[in-house]
Amino acid sequence: MTLSAVNLGKTFVLHSQGGATIAAVSGCSFTVEPGEALALTGPSGAGKSTVLRCLYGNYAPDSGSVYVDHRGEQVDLVRSDPTTILDVRRHTVGWVSQFLRVRPRVPTLEVVAEPAVRRGMSEAEAEGRARELLTRLNVPSRLWNLAPATFSGGEQQRVNVARGLVGEHPVLLVDE
Repeated sequence: MTLSAVNLGKTFVLHSQGGATIAAVSGCSFTVEPGEALALTGPSGAGKSTVLRCLYGNYAPDSGSVYVDHRGEQVDLVRSDPTTILDVRRHTVGWVSQFLRVRPRVPTLEVVAEPAVRRGMSEAEAEGRARELLTRLNVPSRLWNLAPATFSGGEQQRVNVARGLVGEHPVLLVDE
């Protein structure tokens, strides 16, 4: 599953600052082939999260393209309609954000299993996969029936990673 960014550019307009603009990303290009991993590194504010959000379709870049192999075709997420972007997210590109944002009061096991159920896995299979991942990531089983909002920061991060892995997406973007 190939993922490519071609000449990505993204600016932000600060309306509360008289319309000042910030060029967050300019001319960003790379390709990640199946089996490869790519790390975006740099200081805080360098645009790493912005690039990831463009790759996931959360931000529309001002320039460039984002190509991903999806259902046997190469899709440009920059020029895709919202329905296609949602289908790519459901079946091809997974996401782990910096912060765990989930519905309050939902048990951890359900939070982790939910992306796999959305992809069509049975609830029992998704829950089994969630149990395996939570165990591998050292989230104590005594916490699985509790909402993750009550957990330590490290425990929440591990729940978030398990949630990203459970769907078994061919491409996984991790903003950590």
